[in-house]
Amino acid sequence: MDQFIQPIIDPVARRFSYVRNLTKNFEELKAKATELCIKRDDIKDRLDQQKFQKAPTRECEHWLAKVGEIENKLKIIEQEYNAEKKWLKGWCPDLLSRLKLGERVVDMINNVTDTYEKSKFEVGFVVDLPLAKVEKQPFPTLTAQAAADRTLKKVMNFIEDKRTQKIGIWGMGGVGKTTVMQLLNNTLVSTTMFDVVIWVTVSKSWSIRKLQDEIAKRLSIEITEESDSGAARKLFQVLEGKKYLLLLDDVWEMVELYDIGIPNTSQDNGCKVILTTRRLNACRKMGTDVEIKVEELSKEEAWEMFHLEVGEVVVVPTIKPLAEDIVKRCDGLPLALKVVGGVLRKQENVNFWSVFLSDLKSPTTSFDDAVDEKVFKLLKVSYDHLKDTNKKCFLYCGLYPEDFKIRKSELIRYWIAEGFLSGKLTLAEARVRGDVILQTLIESSLLERCEEDEYVKVHDVIRDLVLRMTSPNGEESTYLVRAGSNIFNKLPKDEEWESATRISYMCNYRLHSLPKFPKCPKLLTLLLQRNRQLTVIPESFFNHMPCLQVLDLSYTRISSLPTSISNLVSLRALFLRKCYALEALPEEVIALKGLEVLCVSKSQMECIPSRIWELTNLKCLKFSSENSRGEKKTVISNGMISRLSLLEELSFVGNWISLLSDESVDTVTKELSNMTRLSSLKLGFGRVGNLQHFIQNSKPWRDGNLEKFSFLVGISSMDYPSLDTFGGQKRCLFYEGEGEGEGGARDGDGSNIIPRAIKEVLARSYAFYLRNKGELKNLSDLDTRELKNCGVESCGAIETIMGSSGDGVEVPDAFPNLEILILEDLPNLKCIMEGLPMQSRKSFTSLMELQLIGCGRIKKVFSWGLIRQLHNLERIQIEECPELEEVQFINCPKLKRLPFGVDNAPNLRQIYGIKQWWEALEWEDDVIKSRLDPLFKDYY
Repeated sequence: MDQFIQPIIDPVARRFSYVRNLTKNFEELKAKATELCIKRDDIKDRLDQQKFQKAPTRECEHWLAKVGEIENKLKIIEQEYNAEKKWLKGWCPDLLSRLKLGERVVDMINNVTDTYEKSKFEVGFVVDLPLAKVEKQPFPTLTAQAAADRTLKKVMNFIEDKRTQKIGIWGMGGVGKTTVMQLLNNTLVSTTMFDVVIWVTVSKSWSIRKLQDEIAKRLSIEITEESDSGAARKLFQVLEGKKYLLLLDDVWEMVELYDIGIPNTSQDNGCKVILTTRRLNACRKMGTDVEIKVEELSKEEAWEMFHLEVGEVVVVPTIKPLAEDIVKRCDGLPLALKVVGGVLRKQENVNFWSVFLSDLKSPTTSFDDAVDEKVFKLLKVSYDHLKDTNKKCFLYCGLYPEDFKIRKSELIRYWIAEGFLSGKLTLAEARVRGDVILQTLIESSLLERCEEDEYVKVHDVIRDLVLRMTSPNGEESTYLVRAGSNIFNKLPKDEEWESATRISYMCNYRLHSLPKFPKCPKLLTLLLQRNRQLTVIPESFFNHMPCLQVLDLSYTRISSLPTSISNLVSLRALFLRKCYALEALPEEVIALKGLEVLCVSKSQMECIPSRIWELTNLKCLKFSSENSRGEKKTVISNGMISRLSLLEELSFVGNWISLLSDESVDTVTKELSNMTRLSSLKLGFGRVGNLQHFIQNSKPWRDGNLEKFSFLVGISSMDYPSLDTFGGQKRCLFYEGEGEGEGGARDGDGSNIIPRAIKEVLARSYAFYLRNKGELKNLSDLDTRELKNCGVESCGAIETIMGSSGDGVEVPDAFPNLEILILEDLPNLKCIMEGLPMQSRKSFTSLMELQLIGCGRIKKVFSWGLIRQLHNLERIQIEECPELEEVQFINCPKLKRLPFGVDNAPNLRQIYGIKQWWEALEWEDDVIKSRLDPLFKDYY
């Protein structure tokens, strides 16, 4: 009998247990789900750490999506469970719904357990990112391209010849060798001749490790081996079996490629090496199969280039004979023509041309290298025609390493500290003057533009000119430059220290010690930044530097400064940027009464030195710290900050800011509000009330003279990525709403509104990041016309970014200048823009990048109203948006590839676009396209 009853009893008992054990099972589910989410977060952290070298496998992407689905289902179960508990308190249980809920909880426990087991990823959860075959180099000018074209054709012919494995391109400095290589590199972008093209600039100061680091960076690998031989083995393993083309620019001597880790070239593997050098002998030492000399321009080519550089003024009858004579003396050298042309560009004064030509004809100091004498004379005359201030600023560029990208803002910062620009100017005015000088030097072709607009470079030939002129036998004050020297063996002789006015040891990776008693009676500038081996400065090091004005120890690993720093009574600028080991400044710093600029960033200091306020000549004070160990509240008393009456720029950020006492926060705010010279302020306001007080009472704010600001309001932590992502903008506002306890105004339906102070600052901001504003539903009421970057995170009530008013009337144009929009953890976001505009609008027309992360309810990325306006969209990133059903791509001419397929977007139902664009998209394989084809719908 039991055998007939048992099959009936077991299911009933099991279902009864679902009801009886619901609470116990629900708690077990929560515990297992927590473990799963921790596992997911660990994996995502590891993915983030490797995002530039690795990508998640498809299995990993699917697993992460599965965890996201589980999270969403858990939220629903939790809501139902909480509702069930309310029923039980009223003693009116719904047994049927409780039974169904109990079954789902048990099923979910099994689902979570199974998913956790699948996180082991037996073959790993990352794969290497596909390596770009070629990285484009900056495009040379049209005139330079034309001049290099015939040499490029010769090189291409030899590349296609299997018998030729090593090619040498040689010629005098300034003849256009690098231009040929740039054109070659960029020509190969569209070819399939090689698996990878590697560009390395060698230069005079090369070392095996420096070249290894450059190659590793190009190959997107990390070298952890300490020895050069270990690094060589790592590179060899990566390159073996690859058909590579190695481009070595600016070679001066034999470089043993095997020691670096480069596999030998052969006809069988098809690998090739091309190098440029000024010395034919260097080609032969490198074992080149063929050497191609870059010839000077013909008379006609030289005239054409000069004409293009200078403009139509060269054909003016009174100027043309002078111009022709000058071109003749340039000897067909593109660099000389470019530099001389920069000085004479659009110059209509005949006398100026006549004097310039006369200077070219006059005798000059002979140079060591007879081959380069002509070009140096041409460059020297161009230099002589600069204004005195511009000369000083230009020579300063020689303190940087060869082929170094010089940040414009850093260079101008030095010029100001050196006093090259008028001391009567404010820092903001001096920067404008510095920008003008930089532009003049660029237009004179003495400095080169970089691909990134914030940097400039110095051609190696021009840098040689600077170093010769500032050598002990040169015409200018003496520079001692060992910048970028990776073969550092010993310190300079005593007499070299004594005669130098400026010393640069920046980027000298093997510099680990300094002399104990250097005597530098003339020294004005000492640049020691970016020396990662430098950990200690001798106690007596600064004893004999009475004239020192600029000292830079940034990016070193020093933990303290010696007390002898008190001897630097002439010091005007002290830079300690990103000294991650720096724990304190000595009390002796207060002896630096002439100090105008003090920058300390990313240090381990717990607080600002208590007597720093005695440096009453400070115009710029910047402090940031990464130390969060301290527990004692920092106190800033009344009158401390106000002593710095000349202050123009102030930056106080770092983890220690949260350790200021409430009274100190109020004091800082009050005293800064009374400062009349402020033009730049980066500060954390603990409460909105502090910000409100500042903008009401600050004259620079009211008058619009606070040109640069970064305000952090209510921020409880300094560690979220937007601070770095958006911090590059000139005017930034970061606002964390919950828990800041201010703003208390509410609108008619009882929801929190944005405080008035935040609205006022936002109207002037270029970057805005909003976090934890609990009941805000959209951003339509805010003035967003100036914004270029915007981020919204963890705002649970946000339903739309740009909506319409309650009566359906459209809001005015919003976000017309926005380029980056980041929307993260917005569980109720339904769309970005509501409604269909009836006429052309400017909202979002500048948007280039959109990130949607953790937006659980959004179903369409773009409404029809929004899609018409996205003329500049380049990048979309979508993560953890499980309800997403539709993505539209219209008027996106730069979009070449879709980042998804049927595997990683299983709910995708439709793709809208234009047929010609769809057919032109790039696909990893035809299978993905064939699977997505049925989802595509032509816009027309």
